[in-house]
Amino acid sequence: MGQDLEFLKQRRSIRRFKPEQIAEKELHDLEEMATLAASARNEQAWFFVVIQKPDVLQQLAELSGRDNPFYSAPTLVVAFAKQEAIASVVDTAFAMSNMMNAAVADGLGTCYIYCMKELFNDLRYAELKTVCGVPEGYDCIGSLAVGYPDEERPTPTDRNWDVFSYIR
Repeated sequence: MGQDLEFLKQRRSIRRFKPEQIAEKELHDLEEMATLAASARNEQAWFFVVIQKPDVLQQLAELSGRDNPFYSAPTLVVAFAKQEAIASVVDTAFAMSNMMNAAVADGLGTCYIYCMKELFNDLRYAELKTVCGVPEGYDCIGSLAVGYPDEERPTPTDRNWDVFSYIR
């Protein structure tokens, strides 16, 4: 495997973050890599909300009903996929994956956070999308906790390598 790909092996979910905020340059890198992700018909049918305000993160944590759902990460990127697009959920997941890989390259950690999907798509909290500037017609597919790791990158668990079938 090429040396350029070695950093991908280091991508792991981080569940303990340092309190300091990520640098603007690192945030820009994440944004750039997300917008360069592959998308069906080049629709780019995604939208992201970057939340760095501590009291807003605390309010979202409380609304989620979970204790420390963002693992104390100082940045949360909430991802939305356009409802009326050919493959927006997959495309948005590609963009999130690009952000996760860019984070590793910049020395950041990430963790996919599912509970924001439940929260932002719950009709009882429909105003959250409006307050966050999400355009009409988008559904949340999840979020990424982002920050500087405050732990060693976990060792990969056993992987199931028997997941390919070949037709040659």
